[in-house]
Amino acid sequence: MTRAARKQRRYILTETAERDFREARRWSLSRWGKALTKQYFFDLHGCAENLVQNPRQSVSVEQAGDFPELKICPVREHYLVYVPIKTDRIAIVALIRQTRDVPAILNANSFLIRGQLKEISENPLADGR
Repeated sequence: MTRAARKQRRYILTETAERDFREARRWSLSRWGKALTKQYFFDLHGCAENLVQNPRQSVSVEQAGDFPELKICPVREHYLVYVPIKTDRIAIVALIRQTRDVPAILNANSFLIRGQLKEISENPLADGR
């Protein structure tokens, strides 16, 4: 992704999500190679951008009791887990493979995720604006 595209995106990644994306990229490169990995991450980016414009396409993560504000959207083999933070911005908190136990992962990481979301909400520069 170019610097210009990165500045224009309407989502931000928590540290947890950044780690998830790096791990997914490494796994994808070893499994599918560069071209398919590039397309896969293009699709993830497109889904994240679309969530800002069409928030109703996702569902609440009802089973992650500690996070009633979390939303989830399936994209390819993953779930994008996010929180709307403004009318035109979301924070992606995790990228989780669909075969995993999403509520258990979110609950196990709830303290870390909550801290990252608090940092984002308290830092007006955290979202790149």
